[in-house]
Amino acid sequence: MSTESGSRAEMIMAVSGQGRLTAMRAALFHVGIAGRAGINVTDFNCLAVLDKEGPLTPHDLAPRIGLTRGGAITAVVDRLQKAGYVRRGRDGADRRRVLVELVREGPYRALQEILADVNRAYADLAESYSDAELVIIHDFAVRADDVMREQTRRLWRG
Repeated sequence: MSTESGSRAEMIMAVSGQGRLTAMRAALFHVGIAGRAGINVTDFNCLAVLDKEGPLTPHDLAPRIGLTRGGAITAVVDRLQKAGYVRRGRDGADRRRVLVELVREGPYRALQEILADVNRAYADLAESYSDAELVIIHDFAVRADDVMREQTRRLWRG
């Protein structure tokens, strides 16, 4: 029984350690991709959030990429709009609100071509698992993301 406990504890530590290592490598990868696209990593993160979550107000976008609301997010949106990655528009439900929307043509399409190799590699990796294993892996990934978001919130709160 103690062997099973030791083995489980070791595996939990290994999974945790590998998660931290993968997160660090992902951060470095994002810096490299951003550099290849001619933008900074904060701008790249902004595009990633807009890609996954859809149009957002600058107020809602700022904390998702680790910025304060106000001047910092305005500068990011200004840069991305000037480069053709995003556009500002009025919220159809509340004309007072401005939404930042990803422009999927042009420079963003070129950025997606840069990401095509990693997307293919992840798809190939996923193909090597059974349907049942993929359900578990997906569940773990979603829950790990929840943990990371909560831990990030706690750090930012102080």
